[in-house]
Amino acid sequence: MSEIVLCGGTGDLGGRIAARLTERRIPFRALVRPHSDTTALRALGVELSVGDLTDPAGLDRALAGARTVVTTANGLGRSTAGARDVSIERVDRDGNAALVRAAEAAGVERFVFVSSQGMTDAMVDLVPLFAAKRATERLLQASTMRSVLVRPAAFQETWLGPESGIRPEKRLAVVHGRGRTPVPYVAADDVAEACVRLATMEDPPEALDLGGPEALTRHEVVDAFERALGVRMRRIVVPRRALAFGARALRRRRPELASVLGIALYRDVGEEVGADGLRALGIEPRPASAHIAALARAVART
Repeated sequence: MSEIVLCGGTGDLGGRIAARLTERRIPFRALVRPHSDTTALRALGVELSVGDLTDPAGLDRALAGARTVVTTANGLGRSTAGARDVSIERVDRDGNAALVRAAEAAGVERFVFVSSQGMTDAMVDLVPLFAAKRATERLLQASTMRSVLVRPAAFQETWLGPESGIRPEKRLAVVHGRGRTPVPYVAADDVAEACVRLATMEDPPEALDLGGPEALTRHEVVDAFERALGVRMRRIVVPRRALAFGARALRRRRPELASVLGIALYRDVGEEVGADGLRALGIEPRPASAHIAALARAVART
């Protein structure tokens, strides 16, 4: 019987967690939505349970016999990519709330929830995704389960690539705000490894901030791309005031876009924790400069 249930296994981070659990021969069950692409999970031989975070019967089936839940499920990436059947409200707020309640009712003992750094009161008021994550954190902290809150810094794969406006192949980079605040960009593989260890270790911490070993400002990131490619990149600056205005104006009408703008603002004004959390788990984190160098090599080959 699978004692671990993974939610979000068809996503990027969840897929990395699934691969690690499989490599270690740790049995687990993945809750997957009816129309999700499960090709990668099936190739790993993962036990699948078809359902939805808002489907009580599906949750009950997935959680039967489970002792640990690990969830990376979120609606931001898919909704900004154009999916209409997911949203922050449906997945991150209502879906996670339903999952917490169902897990508690099923007798789950441990709940590993991937949250985020940066959830200050001001940012929670501005960023719908942060508001949903904080609500889930509070539900977990009030539950009878042992909650493990995983709070990553900015992901290298997202915030050092085209999703955040860095397009080295076009010699173009968007700078959010002043671009002078150091950010400890963290690798998704390192966060995935941390989640596996937190799900299986005997005595996990209640919360852990995870960042990378190298804090770079936005301008330093662009500088690194320029050095690696031997070219100059055009920098388009989006002022802090524009980011804040857009986040506030779109918060109700387009909460996903508002979240992207608000998080970009936070990266320019906030402060995130570095590599101590990963190293406490015995993980030596990957530096952002290595990721930048790999991206630059890929561009040079095209």
